Amino acid sequence: MSAPVGATTVLPRPRIILPPAWELFPVTDDNAATARTAFSGAWESGPRYSIGPFVHELERALAAVLDDARGAGGFAAALPMGIPWQVPVSTAVVLSHVPADDPQLPPGGEQVQTDAGPARRSIHDIAPPTGGDAESVVLLRTIDYVWRVPGHDAHLVAFASISGLAVPEYAPVTEALTLLVTTMLDALTWPDSEGER
Repeated sequence: MSAPVGATTVLPRPRIILPPAWELFPVTDDNAATARTAFSGAWESGPRYSIGPFVHELERALAAVLDDARGAGGFAAALPMGIPWQVPVSTAVVLSHVPADDPQLPPGGEQVQTDAGPARRSIHDIAPPTGGDAESVVLLRTIDYVWRVPGHDAHLVAFASISGLAVPEYAPVTEALTLLVTTMLDALTWPDSEGER
């Protein structure tokens, strides 16, 4: 095994196949700049005085998601960026590296075979808060995968959250997003060479 994760260790970043209209964003110290770049083309959608508040709200929301990912130790986040869903349920996937001296995968969840090798997968449904507002967006389900990073004393963690309105009519959307996320993460692979890191 290599030296533990540290300031000089460069860990391989996985390759992930994204569905149409999804984007993989780097998580940095200036996520506001990333958000401005992501929505720079939106200014062409209409006059600045009318489109401006909408674009600024999109930038603020994306920067907040990326800031949350940074706070969780993430180095990248994947999320849908196309036409908003017609139902209020959506998802995001955050990727992070964590030090791991033990060569074994951590306990918990189920062991699954993925294109990147064996992984631990856990899927948890989150009970909505009692007495909460039925029109409030809440966390509905979490999905996490853990892989051993080949040749390094580290794990790769992929954490997905599915949030939306906690109403039975939208349960099929939660199931569809779970299938989409697990399919994406089952197909995750490692770079073939140093130049792809």
